[in-house]
Amino acid sequence: MAGRIDAFAHVTPPTFYEEMREVHPTAALENLYFEPIWNLDVRIRDMDDHGIDRQVLSLANPPIWRGMSPEEALPMTRLANDLVREMADEYPDRLIPVATLPYVTDDYVAEFQRCITDLDMKGVQLFSNEAGRPIDSPAHMALYDVAASEGRPVWLHPQLHEWHTWDSEFELHRTLGWPFDTSLAMARLVFSGAFERNPDLTVITHHMGAMVPYFIGRLTTFFEARVNNPDMYPAFEAPEFSTTVREQFEKFYGDTVIGGEPAAFECGRAFFGDDHVLFGTDYPFGPEGGRRFMRQAVDLVEGVESDGTRQAIYRDNLEALL
Repeated sequence: MAGRIDAFAHVTPPTFYEEMREVHPTAALENLYFEPIWNLDVRIRDMDDHGIDRQVLSLANPPIWRGMSPEEALPMTRLANDLVREMADEYPDRLIPVATLPYVTDDYVAEFQRCITDLDMKGVQLFSNEAGRPIDSPAHMALYDVAASEGRPVWLHPQLHEWHTWDSEFELHRTLGWPFDTSLAMARLVFSGAFERNPDLTVITHHMGAMVPYFIGRLTTFFEARVNNPDMYPAFEAPEFSTTVREQFEKFYGDTVIGGEPAAFECGRAFFGDDHVLFGTDYPFGPEGGRRFMRQAVDLVEGVESDGTRQAIYRDNLEALL
């Protein structure tokens, strides 16, 4: 093995799929249930073919929860977390389970605690919005308190939202809407003071931090303009930071799920620094049942000149978080 750890991959346990079909059938659930997402033998074979030693497992497909209330979704959330743990236990040296919480209330914070204490899951996947609501609610902040104190990373995955009546045409709500929603969630975490409250909070973003690395100059200068001209922006309440705004955003981690584009990879590296970049594939999504995304991610990291930097991105950075 080349010592590669895939930091962001997805799975749908078959029992969860069957149960979810009964309680909340959706096109999202049906359309994205294909063999690599449930068959661990196929998964391990694909990992071996691409020199991937270990892989983080998170539950697939955030849109399957849309339309459920937090109360309705809680039993299925518990089932999903139990089953992801069981799937990881089939290959304990290869698969790393993280919990998923489609909503965050006091009951879901308790579920996160259960996943840590009883299931020894290595972190939690949250979505970039919760039925259109931002992820800096008091319940979210309580969850971040737990994540930081327990040293468990948060994996931030985009969730769908309707900004326009036409944004689902041509799948634009996913291809462009998801990175946009991730960027909004990152900004909400920064400007709500999540990192000020919990300096040890670790948040891993999908798609190399989405828009943030490219637009960091816009984020910082607009913040400075509003702070320096309060009369022009009376509705803007500037949070107090112990660092610069840029340094707040640099606390995030970004993965290599960027469609194999070298320019986007280098932009992310330049912004996050190589110690905050993680090898990730989004398996089994993408062409060829996820194999192309695997190949693209490997090709990107193989293009890094330094052996030490390659090893950091492939493995060391994530191992330090786990």
